Amino acid sequence: MSRPLGAVIGRYPSSDGSTQIDGIIKRNRKCRDLAFLVVFVAFWVAMIVNSSFGFNQGNPLRLTYGLDYKGNVCGDKHAHPNLRELELTYWVNPNQVYLSGSKNSQFKLANARSICLLDCPRPTDDGLNWVCDYPEGDIRISMDDWIDRNYDYYEFLTPEMRNSSLQLQGPCYPVIFPSVNVHWRCEFVARASNASLRHWQVMGGLNIDEDIIIDKTIHKSVNARSSVLKVAAKVIGEVQALIIFPVIPYAMLAIFYMFWLSAALHLFSSGQIVQNNCDNSNCCAFDLVSKRVNCDRCCGYGVRYTPHIAIAIFFHLFGCYWATQFFIASSATVIAGSVASYYWARGDASPEIPFLPVFGSMKRLARYSLGSVALGSLVVSFVESIRFLLESIRRKLKVTDITPDGWIGKVLHHSSGFCLRCVEWTIKSINRNAYIMIAITGKSFCRASGIATELIMNNILRIGKVNVIGDIILFLGKLCVSLSSAVFAFLMLDTHKYRSSHNKISSPLFPVVVCWGLGYVVATLFFAVVEMSIDTIILSFCQDSEEHQGTAQYAPPLLMETLNDQNEMQRLTQ
Repeated sequence: MSRPLGAVIGRYPSSDGSTQIDGIIKRNRKCRDLAFLVVFVAFWVAMIVNSSFGFNQGNPLRLTYGLDYKGNVCGDKHAHPNLRELELTYWVNPNQVYLSGSKNSQFKLANARSICLLDCPRPTDDGLNWVCDYPEGDIRISMDDWIDRNYDYYEFLTPEMRNSSLQLQGPCYPVIFPSVNVHWRCEFVARASNASLRHWQVMGGLNIDEDIIIDKTIHKSVNARSSVLKVAAKVIGEVQALIIFPVIPYAMLAIFYMFWLSAALHLFSSGQIVQNNCDNSNCCAFDLVSKRVNCDRCCGYGVRYTPHIAIAIFFHLFGCYWATQFFIASSATVIAGSVASYYWARGDASPEIPFLPVFGSMKRLARYSLGSVALGSLVVSFVESIRFLLESIRRKLKVTDITPDGWIGKVLHHSSGFCLRCVEWTIKSINRNAYIMIAITGKSFCRASGIATELIMNNILRIGKVNVIGDIILFLGKLCVSLSSAVFAFLMLDTHKYRSSHNKISSPLFPVVVCWGLGYVVATLFFAVVEMSIDTIILSFCQDSEEHQGTAQYAPPLLMETLNDQNEMQRLTQ
C-alpha cells in the first residue's frame, strides 16, 4: 500500500481546531510533465508547418421495475395479468434470497421467485400474513380483489396447495421478514418477526434461515449501483455548468477537424503525377495525332508520393488522433475536477465548492496539468497507431493469402487482433482513471496512473459491479435517446407535408438513420459527463477510504450506506 498523501488528500483539522477547506483540490499543486507539454506545443508547430503542404428491442423499465416470475415487467398494463400500478418487485421465498447471498451456493438472485406488488408487505404480531401468486386457475378472484386482500388467498387453498405452501413452494408464501421499498425493490431490512416465525413453525412450515442478513445480496445488486448514479445526477444538478460543458471541447474539435481536413486534402494531392506501369496490350487506343492505334505509353496516371510526403501524411494523421485524444483527455480532467470539488466538500452546495467549479477546474488544468494530459493522450495515440499499422499488415496478409492455412496459424492470426484490442482498451482505461487522479491530486501522469491502479486493485470487489451495471444503464440511456430521435424523424416524414409531390421523400430510411446516428452522438456527448462523474465519485470514495483507514470521511451520506459494505454489515448485525 502506498504511503498516505497527507494534507494533499484530506482536509484535516488544524491546530486551532478549524477545518482546512482547501484540501485535496487546491493544495500542493505545481506544473507536471512540463517536458511533454513542450513536446506537444512543438508538435503543433510542426503540424502547422506540415499542414502548409498540404433502439428497437430495449426496454429500460426492466432495470427500473424488474421482472416477475412470468417474465412480465412490473407496472406493465399490457402484461398478463394486468400489472398497472404494481411496480414493486418482491421476492416471495426468503430461503431463495438467502441462497443467492451464500458464498457456497450457485443460486442467483435473478432466479428467485418474484412478483409485482403495489406496496411492500410486512409481518404482523397477531398472526401470519401470506403473499400469494397472481390469482388464476382454481383461484377465482380478480386482481383487484387480490390487491384488496393484501395479496392473500391462503384460505381458498386446497389441502394439497397448503402443504406445498408450507414447503415454500407456493402458491402462497409467508411474510416473515419486514421489507421496505428501495428503488422499486422490496428489501428485507431486519431480522425475522418472532411472532410470525412462531406462527409459521406451529403450522409446520419448512425451516427458514433466520440468522442471516438476507438483504446483502439485494443491496449489492441494486442499491450500490443506483446510489452512485443518483449521486452523479445530484452533482450535475448542483454543478449545472457540467450540462453544457461538453459542447466546448467538441466545438473546438469541430473547428480543428475543418482545418485538419482542408490540410489533409492538400497533403494527399501534393504528390507527383506520374504514369502508371501497365500491360500496354490492354490499353491500346486510337491516337488522333498519329492517326493510328497506339499501344505505347497508353497507361493511366496517378499521384506518387515521395518519401517525405508519405511521412508528412502519416505525421498529419497521427496529429489528428493525438489532438483528438488531447481534447477528450482535457474534457475528462475538467469534469473529474468539478465532480471531485463536490465530493471533497462532503456533497453539499456550500462555500467550499467554488463558484462555477467547471471554470475552476479548467483553470487548474491549464495552470498545472496540461503536460500530464499531453503525455496521457500521447500514450493512447502511440498505442493506437501501432495497433492500426499491425492491423493493416494483418489485413494485407489475409488478402494475399500469406496467412498460415493450419488451425494454429488461424488461431494466432485472430488472437493477435484480439490481444491488440485488449491492450488498447487497457491503456485507455488506465488513462481515464489517471486523468481522474490528476484532477483530484494534481500528480504527474505516471504517479496518478499508479495511484488509480492501486486504488482499483485494492477495491476491485467493492466497485466492480457498480461499473458494469452503470455502463449498461448508460448504454440503454443512449439507445433510448437515439431511437427516440429516429422515431421522431420518422413521424415527421410521415406527415402530409413530406408526402406531397413537391417535398415528397421517396424513402425515409436514410433521414431516419442519419437522425438516429446524430441522436446517438449527442446522447454519447452528454452521457459521457454522467459516466465520468460516476468514475470520479468511485475513485474519490476509494481514495477517501484509503486515507482514513477504510472509512470514508467526505463521502455524501447516500454513498456511506451502500459502498461502505463493512459499516453496513456492522449496522445490520447489531
